[in-house]
Amino acid sequence: MDSVKVSQDMERAIAALGREGELSLDLIKNKAKAMAEYDKVLGVAIGVKKADGMAVSIIDKTCKGEVSEYLYRKIIAEESLKAHYSRMEQLKAQLNGLQSMNRFLEYKV
Repeated sequence: MDSVKVSQDMERAIAALGREGELSLDLIKNKAKAMAEYDKVLGVAIGVKKADGMAVSIIDKTCKGEVSEYLYRKIIAEESLKAHYSRMEQLKAQLNGLQSMNRFLEYKV
């Protein structure tokens, strides 16, 4: 591998890391929104069931079943953010390796 190729790979890794960084705020907002929506609809569903006189022992499971779509959205948002952070860590590791290769090539001359 020559220094030009390493430099180009470093530039691509830096650009990819920048793109990932720009996604952070949107993913964090999506996660917060999904969590808030789930908590809200679950709370409302529990309140309705209590008001209707449903047995307390089955309210939680019944309501969670009714709002499972919101739980799905919450899980997707949480896992998307985790995957995003993982991609950022992978790009940082890749960039670190490329920087090490670049230093080696500089001293190889």
